[in-house]
Amino acid sequence: MNTWWERRLDELEALEGYPVPEADELSEGKLDANENVLLARSLLTALAQRAVEALDPRFYAVEDARALVRDLGRHLGIDAAHIVLGSGGDQLIDLVARTFLEAGATAVTIAPTYSFYRIRCALVGARVIEVPLREDFSLDLEALRRMAHGARVLFLCSPNNPTGNQFPLAEVEQLAREFSGLLVVDEAYVEFAAETALPLLARSANVILLRTFSKAFGLAGMRLGYLLAPPRLSRIFAEKVQYPYPVNAFAVRLARLLLDAYDEVRASIEIVKREREWLRAELCALGVRAFPSQANFVLFEVGDQARAVWRHLAEHGLRVKYVGEVLGYGACLRATVGPRETNRALIARIREVLG
Repeated sequence: MNTWWERRLDELEALEGYPVPEADELSEGKLDANENVLLARSLLTALAQRAVEALDPRFYAVEDARALVRDLGRHLGIDAAHIVLGSGGDQLIDLVARTFLEAGATAVTIAPTYSFYRIRCALVGARVIEVPLREDFSLDLEALRRMAHGARVLFLCSPNNPTGNQFPLAEVEQLAREFSGLLVVDEAYVEFAAETALPLLARSANVILLRTFSKAFGLAGMRLGYLLAPPRLSRIFAEKVQYPYPVNAFAVRLARLLLDAYDEVRASIEIVKREREWLRAELCALGVRAFPSQANFVLFEVGDQARAVWRHLAEHGLRVKYVGEVLGYGACLRATVGPRETNRALIARIREVLG
């Protein structure tokens, strides 16, 4: 007879896991995880050297973490009482699920979207309802209202991964107003977008925003993120839910230096936006359906040729994300926006398959 922990392992083995991309040598041809390869590595290494020189790794990053929270408050124009640091946005997603959900509770999200919401909710035994987006990737507000009745948490990624579109602030605020649970808006890609749900912090008591340094700030390898919420929720979350000393000292110091160098970060964001539109236009010129994006990636439909295109790109050092069928469309791929030379190579290799 199996022990309780063996039975638990059986249960865990049956759950969905997050598909980590295959290991690759670091290169600008790695276009499957939405890192910001357009932020100069030379800038990051120079700042990293400064961070290392100022760092004493024998001590926890208590004061530096507090200083980063203050820096973020100034950067965003909000009170630092709204901010809780985390070891990447994923850790904060996990803690939100563990804190506000339990076995038998209900969480709601959209589809398609970032699978980690579904995965972490399932881990605590919560029921997850996925509400499909409309064909144009817009929110089906009527269906969301209906399916979210009685739910505890609604996860909304905006701009959304993998579709790339951002949902109008008015619709997000409407959801916050009508939903009796917590609305968690994941803004991992917001720096590449037109607007933010940040104003809702002053108007909605049930909104949590998630941010990360992994995308626009180029610190994917550092695992640093932060949560924004009304002050009481943030305080309790920081004091009772978050780990003690949750962020590493090196990441914190590097993030502070990057905020000081935000003009260079902003410049890279503008390059991403220009390259994103160039890449989408070139994909469309190939006869490929490439969807508008407010993130640092482009989703495009290749249909029956998707697997062939994906393999051909990989064989030539260009790794993109195979997404599969999206709503009523055929199989899709998702490509992180790279520098012009890489984007040209991507288009050329796709053309070799599609003719």
